[in-house]
Amino acid sequence: MKNDSLTRQVYEYISRKIQEGEYLPNQRITESEICKAIGVSRTPAREALTRLAGENLLKKIHNKGFVVKEIKEKEKLDMYRIIGVLEGLAGWLATNLLTEKEISQMEELTEMMDIAIKYKDYPKYLKLTTEFHDIYISKCNNEMLINMINSLLYNFVPKSYTNDDDEILFKALAHSNNEHKELVLKLKKRNCGEVEELLKKHWETINVNDL
Repeated sequence: MKNDSLTRQVYEYISRKIQEGEYLPNQRITESEICKAIGVSRTPAREALTRLAGENLLKKIHNKGFVVKEIKEKEKLDMYRIIGVLEGLAGWLATNLLTEKEISQMEELTEMMDIAIKYKDYPKYLKLTTEFHDIYISKCNNEMLINMINSLLYNFVPKSYTNDDDEILFKALAHSNNEHKELVLKLKKRNCGEVEELLKKHWETINVNDL
């Protein structure tokens, strides 16, 4: 159990570094470097690196160890479509399980996101949008689905926005939040099918170059 915990710690450390842009595409990552940075033995470091390679975040190079895999734009779009299908299912399942209070919380979060966009507080927006989606995902009553979604979000969705063009980012996030508001309206009507379709569209129409 202790070794599993250490492996998970290393896994989360490397994954976070990749998502936050500290580990760049094609950058080499060695067991010894990880062991020194976290203070663990080679076994959990090797297990975590192998797992990340299996999940397509790293690539194993013969006799060279591991490098950060460069994810192409099409791969990102394909992954977002998969997330959209899974979140659509979660939304469909959660529509009649969400309480009025929880839907009101989601509505309040859209208002807070509007404020974050207005003042260009994009880290705050990212935190709020994560909270927003977590509400209905956690209510879908399907642990396997929840774990699949969270794994994909953790591994493939950036933890910060990298676009330096404030105007493009502003418009992209404003559009995204308008869809959040539309989702709240459909949840209030308890329309499972429309909730599912909107969530699929929400992820399918993301322009990865705008974020």
